Amino acid sequence: MSDEKRMIENYEVKTSIHIGGKEIVFAENNADDEPFMVCDCKRDNPFGIEVYDNIAISSDYLTIMLNFSYRLSEQVQRVDAERARRGITNKPLTANDCIKGSRDWNYKNQLVVIKPEKLTPSARTADKQLLLATGGNGCRPDASGTAVFCTNLFTGESARWERYDIAGMIDPHKMPEWVVEKLAALQKPVGKTSILARLDAAKKDVGRDNPTPKEHKSKGPEL
Repeated sequence: MSDEKRMIENYEVKTSIHIGGKEIVFAENNADDEPFMVCDCKRDNPFGIEVYDNIAISSDYLTIMLNFSYRLSEQVQRVDAERARRGITNKPLTANDCIKGSRDWNYKNQLVVIKPEKLTPSARTADKQLLLATGGNGCRPDASGTAVFCTNLFTGESARWERYDIAGMIDPHKMPEWVVEKLAALQKPVGKTSILARLDAAKKDVGRDNPTPKEHKSKGPEL
């Protein structure tokens, strides 16, 4: 385990909590007249660089702790409201929800499940885990590269994951009910064809790309 301290300027990070796509940070610098600091940290940029904002400093520890607890409570309420709005349960998807043996298949144009342990606790829900793999060398099990580029069904946002972050392809019998509706929203043409049209074309190559276990008639979800 690394003993390297995490620093924000001259402030040492003492504790932090990741929730709702944001990290709430408490840091301390005993050499400063105002030794206590709280701030937000985000990494939602192409390079994953830590960006700190909403910085507050004080000489009063309790003032900063109240600020820290308020931010945490606000994020918890936001995440809870988001789950309620999307109709998402708090049960994460696991390898048990994937097609057996699909970790060795080609992921391109398929619905894949991100391993729950690769996400922060508040993000271990189906709307954050179930993604459409759109490309990247990591889609192929025999490729030297591991990058898998994905689209989030709920937000339409693009993200990069590594092949080893993926538990497999979702079992069509265990897909949440909202998946079909969200996939339908992707029918909007992109270029000459829609994403779903490309999915249908890719399914014709199933026999060539992926072996089919006896217990499944198809290699992936019926989209």
